[in-house]
Amino acid sequence: MGQVRKVKITQTATGAWAASTADIATDLDKTGLITRIYATAEITPNQAMTTAVGVDGLFRTVQNLKIEGGAHSYFSLPGGAGGAGGVLLHYLNRKDFRMVGHSDGIITAPSRTYVGATYVFHCGSRPQDQFGRDNPFDLTAFIPAHVESQLRALWTTGANTVMDDTTTVSSAVMRYTLCTVQGTEEEIRQEMARQGVSTPMVPAWIPSSFPHVATAPDYSEERDIPTGGFLKRIAIYEQNDTAEGSTPLRAEDQVTGIAIKLPLESNTPIKYFAGDIETAMTDYGSMLVDASASGFGNIHAPYGILIADLRPHYFPDYGMDMRQMTTGAVKLGLTITTYTSGDDSFILYERYQLYPGPLAGL
Repeated sequence: MGQVRKVKITQTATGAWAASTADIATDLDKTGLITRIYATAEITPNQAMTTAVGVDGLFRTVQNLKIEGGAHSYFSLPGGAGGAGGVLLHYLNRKDFRMVGHSDGIITAPSRTYVGATYVFHCGSRPQDQFGRDNPFDLTAFIPAHVESQLRALWTTGANTVMDDTTTVSSAVMRYTLCTVQGTEEEIRQEMARQGVSTPMVPAWIPSSFPHVATAPDYSEERDIPTGGFLKRIAIYEQNDTAEGSTPLRAEDQVTGIAIKLPLESNTPIKYFAGDIETAMTDYGSMLVDASASGFGNIHAPYGILIADLRPHYFPDYGMDMRQMTTGAVKLGLTITTYTSGDDSFILYERYQLYPGPLAGL
């Protein structure tokens, strides 16, 4: 009996930037179980980027990035034309991988004509192994590419000015690298057992957003949390009503508290003042430049990015089991400290669902 094959390959198929377009579709290879996807936007700006670039500018080139099969959506991001979805995914990557996510950004043609910004979709719940090493072939969850009639990445772009009004996007290419586990059904089940995984799961992210209408004390702004499956994390991007040029800014004084409420049980397992904790506990922000500054390299704290992880409270890999819960049984409670018309919350529910199908080729 052989062993599984763990493969990491960059596809030749790419997506080409088109400003303010609908989804730019790229077919993904349908071999084996996909455990991680790297999506790298190779961005060519209109100038050398040695001058000002808007806050989070590189990552605003992704308004949405979805991974969809024939009948199942595996990954999707929240956010509007300002690119909040790409920024939120970047800061989740920062938390999981401690990665800067982009190269130095200085364009020095002809040796470098673009700057690369990389996003990671890690399917499972263990981006690092028990020794703290990178774990790209984690089988706690996966995309069963081999059963999909169609598997595509869908990249939604914003305007050419989404990075900055002055430093704009001339062109960009989105390149995809897939990590896959391949083998027979028995070989894959043996590898799952070696990793301590007993239940096959697939990611099933759900994005949401809402405009604020007022302040809300003591976690009183409530949103129904999607039920069915397991809920691992909730990540929130807070968008201010103000902008630098055409770039909406993140805000740290809007949602300052997060609660997970179980009204039928009169139980609130998570309730904490989020803003300062999240900023203090996350690694440094990206090497991204404030539009009022000059040069590429200022450090920004990840204010306005809030994350509630349910795994420490429930199942250590998959979080809260919501398979038998009905709508309204679990609510997200938010404390909104300040309010101005135009403030928004962009919310990502990181979920898993059971996968009952075959683990190897049909």
